[in-house]
Amino acid sequence: MPNTKLHYSFPSNVFINQPEGTTIPLRRITRRKSTEQPVQTSPSAPSSASATPPVDDESSDEIPAFAYGRFTFDYAVNFAGLSLAVEQSRGMYHYHRAIGKAVREATISSSAGARMIIHPVEPLYVPDPVTDFLEIKFSEIMIEPNGKTVIFLTFPIEIGVFIESKGETDVIDVFTFKQPKYSMYGSSHRGVITKWHKSQVHAYPPQVKNYEEGVLRLTIQNTTDEWVYVSRVIIYEKGMFIHYDDSVVSMAAEMTILNRESADVAGVDRPLRPEMSRSIRLYKPRKMSAFSNVSGSLVDTVFTMDLGLI
Repeated sequence: MPNTKLHYSFPSNVFINQPEGTTIPLRRITRRKSTEQPVQTSPSAPSSASATPPVDDESSDEIPAFAYGRFTFDYAVNFAGLSLAVEQSRGMYHYHRAIGKAVREATISSSAGARMIIHPVEPLYVPDPVTDFLEIKFSEIMIEPNGKTVIFLTFPIEIGVFIESKGETDVIDVFTFKQPKYSMYGSSHRGVITKWHKSQVHAYPPQVKNYEEGVLRLTIQNTTDEWVYVSRVIIYEKGMFIHYDDSVVSMAAEMTILNRESADVAGVDRPLRPEMSRSIRLYKPRKMSAFSNVSGSLVDTVFTMDLGLI
């Protein structure tokens, strides 16, 4: 069945003052193949989930890190073009966040014991929650018959701000340093709108700015008796379990290839490193949009990519 790829981008003025990106070299793969050529995977890729994997970057340059966690209202952020603060005036709290010209303000009526929680969240809510699916496009790779490998990709980060008081937590703001892009998996007759992101393929976790991109650990298992080409993965929001620590944000997923044209993809609640904390989730079941018409392809956290793998 033919696939139609449509790419949408939002006005750049929504995300002004975006910090300059850091290009992570593809040392272990690009020495042998260009990024436009299929890369044959090796079963020697790391498979342990509990051990801390090496980093796919030999640079000693320090990458600035964004601080996630729980804070009192006197905590303020002035970081990479982002300003965020809560001020008290006339018995009320006033939340203000600005990143470029994108501004969010809110008034909060709460007790003095309230806290502000800043966590990375599912990257599906900025500028609006129009889809439940994240699509990551990457250089085509070949998976050997009945082979299994692990690769590391990047995914875009959105940051949620929550207010916590008297044991209850609610979100007040979501923003991002990345310019959102959308695509479509399938066609308008049968397919889903996706939040779209392009990533390089890494044999080990890449070094990234923890406020722009996270690291996805993707396990790919080919259950067929033939070589299969893969160049994208689509993850359903219900299967997104995001973890963070002082320097990295991560997520994990497993792709089971059923044939040359289809695969099951499931999110996995597994941190990249043992001491990472799990983020608050924004996921709530909601009615699919008119474009999300892949009936039968979604069961719990598993999305079946039956409209092609490249």
